[in-house]
Amino acid sequence: MDFICLDYIGFSKLINAGGAIGIPHWTQFYLTIYPTSMSSPPSEILLQGGTLLVHQNDSRVVPIHADILIHGNQIKKIEQNIRVDDHVRILDCSDKIISPGFISTHHHLWQTQLKGKHGNHTLLEYMPSGNLIGALYSPDDAFWGELSGAMEAIDAGTTCVVDHSSLNIGPEYPSTMIQALETSGLRAVYCQCVPRTITDDDDLLGSYDHTPTSALTTWKTLAQVAPLADGRIQLGFAVDNLYLPTSQIQELYSQLRSMNAKIITSHGTGGLSFGNAPSAAQLLHQSGLLGPDILISHANFPKPGDAELLAKHGASVSSTPNTELQMGYPPVGLMPEFEPHASLGVDCHSWGGGFMPYQMRLLLQYARTVRSENLAEKGKWSRYNAPSVEQVFNLGTIGGARTLGMTGQVGQLKVGAKADLVIFDTTSPSMLAAAQEDPLAAVVLHSSERDVNTVIVDGIVRKERGSLLPVSVTKAPVTDGGVEMEGRQLAWSDIVGAVLKSRATIQQKSRGVDMRAVEETIIGAFHMDRENMIESA
Repeated sequence: MDFICLDYIGFSKLINAGGAIGIPHWTQFYLTIYPTSMSSPPSEILLQGGTLLVHQNDSRVVPIHADILIHGNQIKKIEQNIRVDDHVRILDCSDKIISPGFISTHHHLWQTQLKGKHGNHTLLEYMPSGNLIGALYSPDDAFWGELSGAMEAIDAGTTCVVDHSSLNIGPEYPSTMIQALETSGLRAVYCQCVPRTITDDDDLLGSYDHTPTSALTTWKTLAQVAPLADGRIQLGFAVDNLYLPTSQIQELYSQLRSMNAKIITSHGTGGLSFGNAPSAAQLLHQSGLLGPDILISHANFPKPGDAELLAKHGASVSSTPNTELQMGYPPVGLMPEFEPHASLGVDCHSWGGGFMPYQMRLLLQYARTVRSENLAEKGKWSRYNAPSVEQVFNLGTIGGARTLGMTGQVGQLKVGAKADLVIFDTTSPSMLAAAQEDPLAAVVLHSSERDVNTVIVDGIVRKERGSLLPVSVTKAPVTDGGVEMEGRQLAWSDIVGAVLKSRATIQQKSRGVDMRAVEETIIGAFHMDRENMIESA
């Protein structure tokens, strides 16, 4: 087997894929070595002796002590004391919790270079500096932002993402970003947005043509070769203007469905700032477009009957607690009428942490506070707490699978399911005792990215012993787009340097942009309620 040296650490021994090899005492270095063929994993992996978070009866999560045998990209066995041949790679999972990989059903993976900008921003302030600023991204910027965002997700134990890809300012961008997704190893539904045409560097807003002929030109080319990465990357679409003429939006959705779009997703919000406009669920229902392939992100300030419309048509919502709560928009994910149709997402990792248990605990404690306040208004209080840890864990696992139409395939530990798993250490300072008392609560309420020891996506180890493994740049799916690095091995340190260089370039380009002026344009373009807006914090 050929090997490649990836880093230069320190002293005394050489490690290869088969174990430690002694070297002379005078050799004062330490090399970590991996196979050059990173896409050729062992045919079988045994996860031995872990505490498994297993779904029973579709929703009940039961910790069990067992082994998991992975064959190819699927879970082959879940049993105690599985015996294997010598060729099977064994990962010792004693003192570990094995969870289904998390599913983020709303994420803008390209935004890595913008992280840290939005600590005190509202949605209005975010729009130019965190979304429309994508107009300043080159295709190379898009690749590095998308790749690092996808690897950040994997590092945090997220194995599947609905990528609402709002960076589409030319025909080369979708192919470039899919190339980055495929390179990362993440499972994803890539939802390309309607293309944005930029004619002036100072006009970040640009213009959109939602007619199917224009909006779907690049998408149809990609649809002819989808799914990609042996089925790991599927193709969806994002439509964020639901106020189109009825016949036009119906034709757009008809063409998407005729070419098997996995998901059609839209941002949906409301409330006073948007003049209490109709909800996304109402608009799609009025056009006869609600269905099980519809995913509405946020869905804040819902209208009466929205949950019933989702239930009737099998549509879903994605709650993203971190960004929604910062904006002052109450998340709906654990509202009783929405929970059966809900899942969890990260939204903008530029805004806050991309760790799904972090999203879980924010939503859980918000929902518990609202329940307590509602009881207090009636002069009541409760002996017991609700909702439960289990309920919010399910939103980030089996709820995401249901949203994607992939129930039983992802989001749970089950024989025949995809081998998408996250393995937590249980003896770290944060997990110690909690993991032994209640493994599920330990993951939801005590864990952090530090505790994510190993992540497996589609049967391939992507993070091990707390470190992301190198990736190999794949070929772009179509000739339009992509970066010229096919076959290049990238360690995380390589990606860090490229992202920081890209960030500096984008910051330089943005210095001449009047963000306040763009905000004023947005207020008009989005028909926001200027009359009742206050100008102070």
